[in-house]
Amino acid sequence: MSTQLIDLTIENRVARLTLQRPDVGNAFDTAMLTQMLAALKRADTDADIVLLAGTGSDFSLGRDRKEPKGIGTPYHAFNLITEVNTALAAFPGIVVAAVQGCAFGFAVGLVMRCDIAVAADDARFALDEVSLGIPPMLIMAEIFEHLPPKHALDMVLSSREIAADEAQAMGLISRVVPAAQLRTTAYAFVAELRGRDPAVLAACKRYFGSGRHLPAAARGAHSLVEQTRFTERHRH
Repeated sequence: MSTQLIDLTIENRVARLTLQRPDVGNAFDTAMLTQMLAALKRADTDADIVLLAGTGSDFSLGRDRKEPKGIGTPYHAFNLITEVNTALAAFPGIVVAAVQGCAFGFAVGLVMRCDIAVAADDARFALDEVSLGIPPMLIMAEIFEHLPPKHALDMVLSSREIAADEAQAMGLISRVVPAAQLRTTAYAFVAELRGRDPAVLAACKRYFGSGRHLPAAARGAHSLVEQTRFTERHRH
């Protein structure tokens, strides 16, 4: 019987997805990535909201650098990471991350792909790949959607740890709260979202995704079309 590395509970269309390798800082090995992908696929069908959190003192240290090499090709390993990233980004509802302690490497990519990220005031973020001799291509594929280029390249090339307040200032996370209030704040926000019309939440997310790629002059017409379509589809 395989070890449960991802705990998934779904109730009232809310999925709580919890990373469960606290003894290694919730670092992702192949088994954990596989379970994460399965959990996201189930949530895509059965939930409108996902709360992503980690057990223990850290959210996640990223990829497990101590996992034995030689299982499959590098392409297959990276493809599994890409599948997880794609499933998280493609979730049609709202994904909220609750981040405590360290969020390094791959975990920063997870936080970026969540719609809302609430972090404890002692949380720290880092892209440590370059310091380890690895170009973080899979993170760089997404990072410019979230951070200004000079912030992004500084984070990538320096591998320095970034405190929660700086991460919020650069746009990596949404809110910073006292560490003791992280879970209650995240749970309260999810409960607030659950009280909203899920179709409205999904429409807002879709518009943010499409609207940010349009020239400023085209956004007014685009919003007019989308607002009209939504109203026509959801008339009672």
